[in-house]
Amino acid sequence: MKRLLLSAACGFALCFGAAPAAAQTVSSEEPSAEELEALGDLFGDMFGTAEALSAEEEARLPAAMLVVSKLFPEGTYTRMMEDSMGPMMESMMGGMGANGAISLSALTGLSPLDLTELDSETITQAVALLDPAAEERNAAMTGVIMELTTELMLEIEPSYRAGLARAYATRFTASELTDLAAYFSTPVGGKYAAESFPIFADPQVMASMNELMPSIMQRMPDMMSAMTALEADFPKGRTYSDLSAQEQAKLAQLLGVSKTELADSEPEHSEQ
Repeated sequence: MKRLLLSAACGFALCFGAAPAAAQTVSSEEPSAEELEALGDLFGDMFGTAEALSAEEEARLPAAMLVVSKLFPEGTYTRMMEDSMGPMMESMMGGMGANGAISLSALTGLSPLDLTELDSETITQAVALLDPAAEERNAAMTGVIMELTTELMLEIEPSYRAGLARAYATRFTASELTDLAAYFSTPVGGKYAAESFPIFADPQVMASMNELMPSIMQRMPDMMSAMTALEADFPKGRTYSDLSAQEQAKLAQLLGVSKTELADSEPEHSEQ
């Protein structure tokens, strides 16, 4: 289940390239209620907080919601999932091309950068040799992820729509909102409004993103070299055993765990 949740999270973030490897390597143990609660607390405010609306902005909310109802009608997320995200998930889990190379890397331990030089047929044959159930498993996982993700999108859609309304209320005047609503009530305006969000996930748009991959891979060595050089300019982080006795006691108090637990969970201990 953990790998299923991680794959879904990767889908949300559009980190599709990394998900197959994650699906192969993450533990399949069921996350505990405590782990899920901690994860929720960790990411609860990851998108920041918004200032309260002024009285004038609050007064514009009904007009803003009218505009949003045209731009983001009910079922928009479901449509985007079915039309665009579904095919992307199938491609991600299908074991072809660069994504297949990442899956193969997880199975062999070889560098995915080296494996991307192989053609897709060779990668597919190698994955099938190592993991004969890969295609069937990935198809089943894709179905479950799509179903659960669509349910989640339907659940959060009202909140997202309310957030859009607040954003429009802060960015547009009352007269501008009236003009937008009038335009979106025309045939071409209504069509534009209904397509304004789904069009960003259109296969034509998403396929154009494939052109980024060669450039990214070409720049990767320079990027890694720059990061390595930059890292050398800063001191390395310390582990528990590097701390003084006083610092160890303070860390244990801050984290609410014993010094023994910290010593036993130190990276050097866990890698042995």
